[in-house]
Amino acid sequence: MGLCLTGRRLAFLFSLEAAFSLTLVIVAAAYLFAFAQEKENAGEFLACADVAGALSKLRAFSTQESLQAEVNKSGGLLGTCVDAESDGVSASSCEAGRDGAGEKYSFSFPIWKDGSVKNANVGCYQMD
Repeated sequence: MGLCLTGRRLAFLFSLEAAFSLTLVIVAAAYLFAFAQEKENAGEFLACADVAGALSKLRAFSTQESLQAEVNKSGGLLGTCVDAESDGVSASSCEAGRDGAGEKYSFSFPIWKDGSVKNANVGCYQMD
């Protein structure tokens, strides 16, 4: 009789443990879906990083005209809005004052301009 009662207690404890574990799995899965990054964002992030690197290597920040031309070209190729600025020069491939939809990716990096190191910023985002 004692052995049967002990077995029932263990079975009950194991069923409680299983129910608790299942509850934790369901809660974790719900939070995973709620806070998971979309896979499409990885491509947008990498494309923007490539644009930032290209603008740096092309020395696009040397004049306002060259920066605007390269930003327009990059924005057209990506199909997104590209903003860039550094030390008095800035350019955008989209209309000013419009809000972007979704995520905005921004990159800051040093550039050599006018005999010294300056900071440059490049951002990419989708329009409404």
